[in-house]
Amino acid sequence: MPAQVACPPRGTPLVRVTVSDPDPRVLPPVSAEQLRRLAEVPEEAQGQGTVLHHLGLTLSRVEWRSEITVRSQGVAEGPVCGLPSEVRLSLVHAEHSIRLAREIPRNGCLAREVLAHERRHAEVNRRTLREAAEGLRLAARNWAARAQAQAPDAGAAALLLQEDLTAAVEPVLARLRAAREAGHDAIDTPREYRRLGRVCPADQRRLNLRLGAH
Repeated sequence: MPAQVACPPRGTPLVRVTVSDPDPRVLPPVSAEQLRRLAEVPEEAQGQGTVLHHLGLTLSRVEWRSEITVRSQGVAEGPVCGLPSEVRLSLVHAEHSIRLAREIPRNGCLAREVLAHERRHAEVNRRTLREAAEGLRLAARNWAARAQAQAPDAGAAALLLQEDLTAAVEPVLARLRAAREAGHDAIDTPREYRRLGRVCPADQRRLNLRLGAH
């Protein structure tokens, strides 16, 4: 293992976190069967409750990206010690969309109710994303204040720092996933699905005729 070298003076690293979170897109309707496939529901779980559940579907995919500016010090042929001088993180809602089942009567009472239900899911996604951005900022600041990498050259130091940053922010991302799951579970209750099964009786009759025809 190469001998360690002195690190450059540690200043106060600059940490920037940005969020890209456009409004969720309401996409054209697809069949209830297609919604079930999109949600990857096991066939044995496809009972009546699942049919109601998949009158609408909100899809979300979050990506995070990072750039690190490294200040290094060492001998000409290496090794070096690298410190982060600037950390730029971004949280991106790479996909965020809502779809309704096309069997729902268009522009009617039931369509509005199901869309409102899905928009509650979308708001959970957006709220937890904003909360995660604050968590990322704190985790990145704490990490940057102590991080350093001993490596054969500056490029290798940058790679080591990137790996270390990934490990440092993973607990924040895990909390994001857990908060989303809890938020969605709080919306998708048996009471809510019973309500969706009773509202708008005229549209429900038309829906059942269309679902029964498939």
